[in-house]
Amino acid sequence: MKKDSIKILTGTILGFIVLYLSSCSMEPELTDQYTSETPWRNEKNLELYLNSFYGLLGTTSYYTPNVSDDGYSDVIKFNQEIDGHNLFVFNTNPVTPSNNPLDNWSWGHNWVIACNRFIDGLHTHGGHFPEEVQLRAEAEARFFRAHVYFMMARRFGGRVVIHRDLPDMNIKDRKLSESDECWDFIAEDLDFAAEHLPLTAAKGKLVKGGAYGLKARAMLYAKRWKTASDAAKKVIDLNLYELYPNYGDLFKMERGKNDANNKESILEVGYSAPDFGYSFDYFYSPKGDGGYAEVAPTENLVMNYLIKDESGEFVEFDWNNPAHAADPYKNREPRFYQTVLYNGAEWKDRVIETFEGGRDAMTQGAGGTTTGYYLRKLFDESQRGGFDRSGLTLYYLRYAEVLLIYAEAMAEQNDLETAFSYLNEVRVRGGLKSLPVGSKNDFQRELRRERMIELAFEGHRFWDLRRWGIAKSVLNGVSMKGVKTTKNQDGSFSYELVDCERKKRVYLDRYDTFPIPTSELQKNQLAEQTDIWK
Repeated sequence: MKKDSIKILTGTILGFIVLYLSSCSMEPELTDQYTSETPWRNEKNLELYLNSFYGLLGTTSYYTPNVSDDGYSDVIKFNQEIDGHNLFVFNTNPVTPSNNPLDNWSWGHNWVIACNRFIDGLHTHGGHFPEEVQLRAEAEARFFRAHVYFMMARRFGGRVVIHRDLPDMNIKDRKLSESDECWDFIAEDLDFAAEHLPLTAAKGKLVKGGAYGLKARAMLYAKRWKTASDAAKKVIDLNLYELYPNYGDLFKMERGKNDANNKESILEVGYSAPDFGYSFDYFYSPKGDGGYAEVAPTENLVMNYLIKDESGEFVEFDWNNPAHAADPYKNREPRFYQTVLYNGAEWKDRVIETFEGGRDAMTQGAGGTTTGYYLRKLFDESQRGGFDRSGLTLYYLRYAEVLLIYAEAMAEQNDLETAFSYLNEVRVRGGLKSLPVGSKNDFQRELRRERMIELAFEGHRFWDLRRWGIAKSVLNGVSMKGVKTTKNQDGSFSYELVDCERKKRVYLDRYDTFPIPTSELQKNQLAEQTDIWK
């Protein structure tokens, strides 16, 4: 490693240390000379080096990867119609090998090389560390390498350049992996990580459950059902995690303040405001708060929250039911009120007004909602009269997702009794009744609804639609729905289901696997374009 790269790396490390280890006391070695041996001189420097990779799991920007990814799906609409997230599924901006808004090819391979550089340096210079320290350090690096390859694999169908070791940078021509080779490599790295990571650690640090959990997630995408269920069951059998009793409170956690009893978090990004705060609120807050409201939840999401009928049972919401249409926000399931802001919702020290002429009314373009809804989940509701950086926690992996992965993988192995049992754990925490064991089609319908609702705004929906093979049926030829609210003279409200986009969305079959970027094909003579994109 060159001296100048060490300087850059060390500066990055110092920036992330406050974010991820705010509860720890760790003094770095201060020097004005950074050689290739500096990161390996002591465990403090080693830890600081590793911390530079944790930025892969989260960000201090307002554009969180979770919300951004969901913006490509049907649960969130970016309020500016010309926004790239919306244009992605409009015919005016089709995906091509040279134009793909979700391309992460260069980003991913550069981070893989960074991980390999760390592992190579550890093997070369880290022999003086205790074996336990060496193995844990390599386990962290290999977890991050697996994370990066997973982020690429779900885009490109596993056809990537596999770098097992620190590559010779002069070798430019490398054959792309087959899908199975890529998934095998991810599983191999995560098996190593799970073996050598500790059971518990400081909040935000990698642990054994995180490695098993990411393996379960990755193998779900690979459709390796037995491997996915085995990995998820290992997380469950650790007996370290459980669902937090209140879903809404789960997203109001702050590191070291009110999170002591949160056993649902397996791996999280916790911010230390104000220095490394989560600058989210202004850009997504309702118009009436003076926020910019970049995005808005869609009626496509909202209509999937169940509503109580006259018997007190939760049933599917139906706009053709006069009772539902007359008062659509009454008696919805609890997670609706914990996730979405709607007309009449109590919010901070006021009431949300999305009706025509209200302070939060529908509008065209960023600055106000185009759907009649605003985000609630992920917000710091304690903020008043301004927008300071928040210290709220964002989750990379939580126990509810692991239970849903296990349920889905068991259903694919035709163990429906187990599948419904674990699906019901999440449903019941959400305020719903357990479902009886039904058919595989019954399970699939409820599992897809549950993932849509439980994991809303956490960055899974778009990728779920692709891996289920239903993205085209959900996204193609449709426009997102919203609700126009009118305040009547007697103070009551009338609601109208409306289209909130002027164009129909376009999603082609081949978008289920993205093309190899033109830049890679031009510089790598052994790289071949995916057949569907030739």
